[in-house]
This record gives sequence, C-alpha cells and structure tokens, in this order.
Amino acid sequence: MQLSGDGGQGRLAVATKKAPKKKAVATKKRRTRAHVIADMSVYHLGYLIARCGFTFEAIEKDYGYDGSIFTYDSQGEIENLNMFTQLKATDKVKLSMDQKHILFGISKKDMRLWQDEIAPVYLVLFDARNEKAYWVYLQKYFEENGLRASKITTDTVNVELDATRAVDEQAIKGWRDDKSRRLQRIGNIPHA
Repeated sequence: MQLSGDGGQGRLAVATKKAPKKKAVATKKRRTRAHVIADMSVYHLGYLIARCGFTFEAIEKDYGYDGSIFTYDSQGEIENLNMFTQLKATDKVKLSMDQKHILFGISKKDMRLWQDEIAPVYLVLFDARNEKAYWVYLQKYFEENGLRASKITTDTVNVELDATRAVDEQAIKGWRDDKSRRLQRIGNIPHA
C-alpha cells in the first residue's frame, strides 16, 4: 500500500493493489483430453477393422462394451457371432517391472460380465501418445490365469497386456479365427 500526499490539503490518498483477475468460468461444456483420446481409440480401431473388410459398431450406451465387430466371409456375406471390445485410452501406459507387459486395472463388475460372455471380448488399450493400441482376449486371459470374479476380493484386478501384441490387421484377423473356434465349440443351438 502506498500513501501519497494531496498537495498540502491535509488529506492522504490510499492507493490499493488491483484484485487478481478471476479465472474465466466455462459457460459451455468443455471437450477434455480424455474425450479426445477416447475418440482417437475408437477411430484407430475402427479404421483397422475396416481395412480387414469387417465392420465396427461403436456402442453409444456403455455398460461394459464399447463396440461390436462384425465379420464377413470372402464373398462379403456376414458371419454369425460378433465380437465385443472394451476400449480404454491413456496418455501414459503403465509397464510391468520387466517392461514386457502393460498393466491395466479392470473392475470386478466388468470381469463378471466378460467372463461369462459367449462371444469373444477384447480389451483394447490405446496409447494416445504413440498412437498404438494393445489387446488381450479377456475370457482366454481369465481362464489361463485361473481368474474368476467370484474369487476376487478387491473391486479391481490388474490385467497384463503383452507389450508386443499391438492391434493391427493381422491381430484382428486372428480375432476372427478366435470367434470361428468359439462358434465350432458352441455348435448348433436349438431355439425351440
């Protein structure tokens, strides 16, 4: 604070500091980085699926599945049984101590849904900084590691994605093979 004279009139004027400017308050909803990288993950995966000649349908209301993949035979005819994806996007992947796996936590509730799904479910983790996605076939992962939601005592469980298993056209065609093997095991299902 400064005091200054009034030129001999006997009064002091007090100079005050200006109040700091308030941060601008948003008047509209904002698009965050999380929104951007989530969209990047959808379009990244969708593009690769389309390159294989398949279709990807994003699921608007997410209750454990973010998308569904439909496959077609060499004549372009749709095949039975679709596959599901759960997409996650991050700017920073968490690597295991040996740097061979990417660690990602999933909820016990989602695990319970996915472990009992008839169709294959793939967790796809999109590394937004490197524009690369990694994947794991969830039901197979659960079975190979002896994991059942009913035996998990925590709300989340870490899944290890192979850091060398990137999503590409070859991987997606392999998913189709997983689905075909699943269909063979299911066999002919009577509906009456």
